[in-house]
Amino acid sequence: MDPESMARALLDAQVEWTVNRLTGDELPGLAAGLVDDVLAVAETVTLASLADPETIKSIARMLSTTVPPSVAASTLVERGAEILMSNPAGTYALGEVVDRDNVARITDEVLALTPLIEELLDDLTRSPLTATLASRFVGRIVNDVVAGNRAVAEKIPGIGSLVSFGSKAAGRAIGTAGDQFETLFGDTAAKGAEFMMGRLNKIIIAMLNDPSARAAVLEVFDLYAGKPVKPLSEIISIDDANRIAGIGQDVVIAAAVAKPVHKLIDAFIDGFFAIYGDLPAAEILDDLDLTREILADYAVTAAPRAVAAVADSGELDRIIRDHLAPFYTSPEVLEILSGEA
Repeated sequence: MDPESMARALLDAQVEWTVNRLTGDELPGLAAGLVDDVLAVAETVTLASLADPETIKSIARMLSTTVPPSVAASTLVERGAEILMSNPAGTYALGEVVDRDNVARITDEVLALTPLIEELLDDLTRSPLTATLASRFVGRIVNDVVAGNRAVAEKIPGIGSLVSFGSKAAGRAIGTAGDQFETLFGDTAAKGAEFMMGRLNKIIIAMLNDPSARAAVLEVFDLYAGKPVKPLSEIISIDDANRIAGIGQDVVIAAAVAKPVHKLIDAFIDGFFAIYGDLPAAEILDDLDLTREILADYAVTAAPRAVAAVADSGELDRIIRDHLAPFYTSPEVLEILSGEA
């Protein structure tokens, strides 16, 4: 047999042998053995020797730029909104998914940020637009109070006519309920709106500093913890959900290409390598509580299904043959087969 024919025969034999191993009873053992081989290497090789931080940064920046606006991302965002609207979790109470201890911890952290909240409120107060909105807001409250007092008083025998007269007098002094009062109040009180908002801010901060604030938050949580959470479909429509999800995606798309975001990504990667770069790669798996048994179990479960899908497509034989053929047709192998080596 000439060297070329012998090489083809050997290639056919190895392809068949490999296909049989991958599609037969040996595959689970092969998958588990591969996990063991990888872990054995990971025990001695450091992460920094396996991966370059700059390469990882480049990949991360590329993914952050290309993935959010991709067709797949848009499809998944839309599908995600539909899934949320379909309420696949069924009926459940808030307390089943939110732990009370964590609510208490979050409340403590928020209350500890009271100085920052106060600073933000003070900055908001200095906005001219905020002053205008505040004057309108207070004007409407006053109008509602006047109207509310009148409605209550009219139900009390002997008092209704008196309060009705008082309300009318107040109405004349204030102006017609609504636009005239708001205009009058806006013209005269806009200058003092900053002072008014400052007082309101102090009330808010005093409420946050009150020792009973924490208990009040937990009391509200306890009030709703046992009640069924209303399905999202009863709150908004599917069109609303898709629109809101699309806005969220647009925000991510715009932010993902920003230089500050890329710098943040780089900083996280540098931080990760600062911790694990000089350690054996297996240390990461240990810190993630991923044992050999867990990894092997998933490999043994997933490998047969994946290989079977490739085999059913008719591509497994071709893939193996394409990888092995260059070896058997190489001059070195043909020289060995010809007996000249």
